[in-house]
Amino acid sequence: MSSTHTLAAWTPATDRSEIDIPLAHLPRRQSDNYSAPGHRLGEEPQPQPDSDSEEIVWDQKEGWPVVLAGSAIFFVYLGLIYSYGIVQLHLEQRRLANVPTLSFIGSVGAAMSPLTCTITARIIKRFGYSKTAFVGGVFLGLGEFTAGFSTKSVPAMFITQGFLFGIGASLLFLPAATVPSLWFKKKRGLATGIVYGGAGIGSAVISLSMEKLIASCGLETALKILGACAWAIILPASYFLKAPSGQRRAAAGMQWRLFKSIKFNVMLLMGGLATFPLFVPPFLLPLYVSSIGLSSQVGAAVLACWNIASALGRIGMGFGADSLIGPVNSMLLSLVVVGVSALALWPFASSLGLVIFFAILNGIGSGGFFSLMPVVTGAVFGDERLAATMSALSTSWFFGYFMGSPIAGYLLDAYGGTEAGLKAFRPAIFYAGSLTLASAGLILVVRLMMNPRVMAKV
Repeated sequence: MSSTHTLAAWTPATDRSEIDIPLAHLPRRQSDNYSAPGHRLGEEPQPQPDSDSEEIVWDQKEGWPVVLAGSAIFFVYLGLIYSYGIVQLHLEQRRLANVPTLSFIGSVGAAMSPLTCTITARIIKRFGYSKTAFVGGVFLGLGEFTAGFSTKSVPAMFITQGFLFGIGASLLFLPAATVPSLWFKKKRGLATGIVYGGAGIGSAVISLSMEKLIASCGLETALKILGACAWAIILPASYFLKAPSGQRRAAAGMQWRLFKSIKFNVMLLMGGLATFPLFVPPFLLPLYVSSIGLSSQVGAAVLACWNIASALGRIGMGFGADSLIGPVNSMLLSLVVVGVSALALWPFASSLGLVIFFAILNGIGSGGFFSLMPVVTGAVFGDERLAATMSALSTSWFFGYFMGSPIAGYLLDAYGGTEAGLKAFRPAIFYAGSLTLASAGLILVVRLMMNPRVMAKV
């Protein structure tokens, strides 16, 4: 489901009340009773923990099991979201509903994460990361499992594959995306990339497995099996989602003063635009492959190529952000690759080879957005209020999550649907590519505001 989902080290916004969620900030100084200087945008200093608190030790080896746990959760959670195109294809072939309606079912599950972020943050404050993720795994598996009983009813699919799955997704995202980054400073981009890389690998594995399961035992049984697998992976992994000792606790209230910053507002608009097209390729590729006369098994294989490339892009862009060109440059490169591949390759991909080539390039670029967002946010605004800043930035993501893929579906339907051939896909493709390049232009503005030198590592 459209998800992606993304998303990374992010604690959602609330009102002015404080939520004690640990952040990966600067080490505490024994002589200082307040948080580190550099309170950006007029923010008030926050009290430090008691003097007997442990000092933070960054990049500990104990953090890697936490990273693997987050990656395992994203393997299932975002893997199912990015594989929803397979379910959508089979439901469309059964004539359950048109493509826009089926796209909305997938969008509901993804859109609930930003929509319910405040509630999730309060649950984390009350019960902790591990228990929150455990309950999220229960709901997500329940939604997928009960969808196996709902494939003949659109309202039932909205309840199961949409709302129940979405409740689970909203409870899983924050713990899985936030806790791993709390263990790392120098390798934060790489750690976040590995977490999100699990989504790409999971999407590839699940999309291929789902198609084989559907062929052998039917769509209904396949959904039930995937729901059971979700429980088997997520519930044990949730145990490891624990923050390191010595973390400071910081307020995560909505920072309204951020909205007075030009750079913040440009990034807010950038994120809002970028989330509209990000789920269009994984949702439409199986339908596109079917329209050029190939089987659903080939469509699943092409989607798997896109997802594997996305996993490589998440890790590669994270490494590039840490060691090579910097996080903002990596984000710019990521969005340019997505937009150019959509506009220059996809409309003319009439053979399997060209479709695979597009899927690989587009997947590599798409993988970078969510895994780079927390790193870019820290680079632009500083680590002092990373959670609050990410929360505020995420306010623009809901509309793209909820409407991005359905808009593409409406455009496809308006120009004749899947029966009209490849030309019917082009308006949706141009819509996705154009919005991606527009968001790339906005991150370029932020990059030039930070450092106008062309070759600077930013």
